[in-house]
Amino acid sequence: MKIITTLILVFSSLILNAQQILAQEKYVGTIDGKINISFYLKIEETGCPNIIASGIYKYTDNKSGNWILLDTTFSEKAQQYTFVEHYNTGLMLLKRNSVNLQGLWISPDGKKQLKVSLQKMKQTKAEIEKMEDELEKANYNANDC
Repeated sequence: MKIITTLILVFSSLILNAQQILAQEKYVGTIDGKINISFYLKIEETGCPNIIASGIYKYTDNKSGNWILLDTTFSEKAQQYTFVEHYNTGLMLLKRNSVNLQGLWISPDGKKQLKVSLQKMKQTKAEIEKMEDELEKANYNANDC
């Protein structure tokens, strides 16, 4: 019985350590200096080990607006991110530092390129949990058949 308990503890530890959250950050700012947005970025390490990033954003001037899911690729070393809006309605090229995300929003046809400026906000545990729920809902809505 002791061996089984030990094995369960070891496997539980491996599962819990398989994925580690590195960052859960909320940003607020603007696109083109006039369009207010909220932005949520989650960075985690999987057990592979791979670092993955996921994100969502929404327009804050539109109270009923839905979160837009962002498909992400990035360079961890350079802290540069490419966020493609899930239905290819635009993309963001952003550079991250300790306090902000800066870069461009680009329309799908490439004709519009608007400056993006976002500042990191401090969050409570409850706010992080709410953002995690929003990210999960956005993933579900985008990927549920």
